[in-house]
Amino acid sequence: MNRFFLALGMVLFLSSCKSDDDGGAPQVDLTGKIVIPENTRDTVLFATSVDNISIPIFISIPSAATNLAGTVVMHGSGGNWEDSDTDNDGIDDTVEEWELSNQNEQWKTLLGNEGIVSAFPGSYYRRGTVENAGDWKNPPLQFQISASFVRNHDAYKTLEVLRSLVRADGSAIVTSDNVAILGFSHGATAIQSTLFDTSVIPVDWEWSQSYSGTLYTNEIKPPASLPTDGGFKAGVMYYPGSFHNSYYGNPCSGTSIFQTYADFMIHIASEDSLTPNTNCMLETVGNNGGGTATIHSYEGANHSFDSKTSGIDGSASTLARTRSLIYLKEKLGIN
Repeated sequence: MNRFFLALGMVLFLSSCKSDDDGGAPQVDLTGKIVIPENTRDTVLFATSVDNISIPIFISIPSAATNLAGTVVMHGSGGNWEDSDTDNDGIDDTVEEWELSNQNEQWKTLLGNEGIVSAFPGSYYRRGTVENAGDWKNPPLQFQISASFVRNHDAYKTLEVLRSLVRADGSAIVTSDNVAILGFSHGATAIQSTLFDTSVIPVDWEWSQSYSGTLYTNEIKPPASLPTDGGFKAGVMYYPGSFHNSYYGNPCSGTSIFQTYADFMIHIASEDSLTPNTNCMLETVGNNGGGTATIHSYEGANHSFDSKTSGIDGSASTLARTRSLIYLKEKLGIN
């Protein structure tokens, strides 16, 4: 496996001169670009996100071709990496650097087989936890890995990195405006915040979240802004939480301002306790406008069915992956 590591922010970008003083052929200007050798397939880069934390981003490039489509993959509560529970408390506490989880490895292969560059930002590990579990599910720790106002910054930072990848001749590895986003559970909730259309925010809106009857305001950040060169082409969400603790208002009471700037596909499990909130979110999207939702429900399936291989969950996983790849290829213009 060919892999190299580059710390963005410490060694932010590579550059070269534009021309030779002795009359030689002009050199390629690589200012603001990250040069990836043609034989590199798996690469781990580090990029500084909203809280000055350097997050690791695993990037897989399926071929030496250029101008490829891309997809950012947002991990669920289990985290980005292969991990283990060393003290037997039921919560994973160590990771294998930088080995993707089995689920992520499968998606890397699925996307790579379609010629799609995949990027997996790890939102937890460098912020102090291996997974979204235990005390990290509630304030104040949850605010450090928030799907509403932290992980969307990670998604856009990863998009920025993909747009900066080039070969030595300056040719872009990923087409700038042809990147989708895919995510699971906590990561799917982060996709909602990433695709949120910030142009619809009321002028008097105050960002807050409510946990167990306590309203938090000072700790809550505003959402990430859409990059000046545009956002994601489309999104695919698997069993998200969708409620955001009333960050966008309450989707089940008709007070939510939530809508997306891009179309998305969403996979819902009938036996998932999060599904009622998702149904409220989808009703909100239908009422508020914005991106078009393609909705698939799986009767008898449970939360996290994507990573299952047998029974109803396994059947749901197979069908949803087929639907997801067809959708992504359509949105990314892949025949």
